Amino acid sequence: MLAILFVIYTLSAVKSTSDTVYDIYNRDPEAFKQLNSKPARVTINGKRHYETPFQTGPAASVTTIISETASEANKKKLEMWSKNNPGVKEAAAERGTAIHACMEHYLKKEDVNVPPEYQEFWTGMPEILSQFQEVLWAETPLRNDHQFALSDDGIGRVWGRDEEERPWVGSPDIIGVAGNKLTLADLKTSVKPYSRWWPKDLEKGSTEWRDRLGGYMKFNKCMLQLGAYSLGIEQTLNMKVQQAAIIVSTPANTQLFKITRRHLESFQTKWLKVVEEYYTALDISQLLND
Repeated sequence: MLAILFVIYTLSAVKSTSDTVYDIYNRDPEAFKQLNSKPARVTINGKRHYETPFQTGPAASVTTIISETASEANKKKLEMWSKNNPGVKEAAAERGTAIHACMEHYLKKEDVNVPPEYQEFWTGMPEILSQFQEVLWAETPLRNDHQFALSDDGIGRVWGRDEEERPWVGSPDIIGVAGNKLTLADLKTSVKPYSRWWPKDLEKGSTEWRDRLGGYMKFNKCMLQLGAYSLGIEQTLNMKVQQAAIIVSTPANTQLFKITRRHLESFQTKWLKVVEEYYTALDISQLLND
C-alpha cells in the first residue's frame, strides 16, 4: 500500500518551468559525485551557504536568508537579548542538536540514548514520531534514489530556485508518510511553547502576552522554513508535499502543529517574496561596494 502511495506522490509532483535539480541530476548524475565530494556547507561573510549544482556557485541557506531579511528592529532585539543572556543561545543549540540526533536514531530504528539533562525534552516525542507509516528522510535521505542529495560529509540537503533562478538550500528534518500523505516535518526544541495565534486576547505587555508573542513569531519563522523546504523537495526530489507538521519539544510537553497543504502554499508564496527581498538587498549591497 505504501509503495502505491509513494508512486502517487511522485506522479503528482509540481512541474517547474525552469531546470530543476531533479532535471540536472537525471541529465548528468556524474556531476553530483563531484559536488558531493566537497564539504556541503561553506561560510561566506560569516553566514552559512551550501554548494550547489548551479553555475552560480554556493547559495545562502534558508536560515541565512531568513535572518538577513529580518527587520533592523528585530535584529537589534536579538543582538541585545544575546548580549544580556550569555551562553543561552549556545546551550539551546547543543540541546537542539542532541534531540535531533535522538529523533534521527528513532526514525532509523536505531538505539536512542537520550542525555539525562535533555530527558524532559524527549518525553512525548516517540508517540508523535511513531505516527509516520514510512520514513523517506530523517536528517538525511533514506531512499537509494535520493542519495544524490547527500554529501560525502553526511549532510542531506535540497536545493530550490525561484522563477528568476535565485537559489536557496536547506536541510529538512523529516520527510515521510503520515496519515497516508507525504508529510514534511520540522523539529524544534524550546523552553517556552510555540503558538499558532497572535496574543490578541491577552493584556499587551504582560509576561503571558510576551511569551505568546514570542511563540507566535517562532511559529511563523518555522512556517517560512517549511515553505522553503517544501519547494526544495519538489525541485530536488520531484515529490509534492501534501501536508506539514511542526514538532516542538518543551520541558512541559511536546507540541504538534498540523499544517494543511493550503496553509503550506501560503508560506511558499511568502518565502518567494523573502527570497526576492534578500537578493534585491544583496544586489544593492554589491553595487555600493563596487
